[in-house]
Amino acid sequence: MKKLLLLWLISSTVYGQNLLTKAHAHNDYEHERPFYEAFSLGFGSIEVDVYAVNGQLLVAHDLKDLKASRTFQNLYLDPLVKVLESGKVGNFHQLLIDSKTSADSTMPLLLKAIEPYKDLIIKNKFRIVISGNRPAVSDYVKFPAWITFDGRSNEAVPSILASHVVLESEAFYKFGIWNGTSPITPALRDKLKAYVDKVHASGRVVRLWATPESLMAYQALLDLGVDYIGTDQLASLAEYLKASR
Repeated sequence: MKKLLLLWLISSTVYGQNLLTKAHAHNDYEHERPFYEAFSLGFGSIEVDVYAVNGQLLVAHDLKDLKASRTFQNLYLDPLVKVLESGKVGNFHQLLIDSKTSADSTMPLLLKAIEPYKDLIIKNKFRIVISGNRPAVSDYVKFPAWITFDGRSNEAVPSILASHVVLESEAFYKFGIWNGTSPITPALRDKLKAYVDKVHASGRVVRLWATPESLMAYQALLDLGVDYIGTDQLASLAEYLKASR
C-alpha cells in the first residue's frame, strides 16, 4: 500500500509539472519581479516585448513606458543565462520575444545579444521564439537554427522552413467572443478545436492570445489541447495547473 501511495504521489507531481509547461507569462515585464516571478512559479514560457532604440533593446509594452535601465539584457537575457548555466531550468523552456519595432532594426540587435550564448541554448534545447514584427517567411532561412519564429494561420510556410516555425499563435477573438464566466458555446468550442487540431497536424504547437482570465477558461483551453495558456495572473494560473490532474 505504501509503495502504491508513493507511486501515486510521484505520478501526480510529474503530471502537475507537465501541465505547468503550458503556462505562458504574458506581458511578464509588468510584474514586480520580471522573469523571476514566472520562473519561480514553474512557468514553461515567458513573453517579453522589446523595442530597438538607439542600438539598445529596451523592454516595455508602450513607447511611453521605455526606460534606459530596463533593457532586454538585464531583465531577461542575463537571468536566462544564469538559469541555463545552473542546469536548473525546471519547466522553463521557451522565451517569446515580441518585437515592437521593425524586424530590420530589431533582429540584428537580438542576434548580437543572444549569439554569445548559442551553445548554452542549444545544449539545453531551449527555444527562442521571435514574435511581433518578424522578417518575411522567405527570409527565415537566413537565420541560425537556434532562433525560431512565431507562425500565423494566414502564413504559408514551405516544408523546407518548417523547423523555423515550431509555434503558431492566433488571437482568441478571431474565433468568437467569450468572457470565460459561463460555459463556452459548442460552436465556439468546435471552431477552436478545429484550429488547434490543424496546427497540431502541421507539426506545430499552438498559443492563443487575448484569452479570458478565469478558471473556467483555463480548463477550456486545456480541454481543447492548447499548448500554451497565456495569463497576466501568474499565481492564479500556476495554482490551477498544479491542482489539475
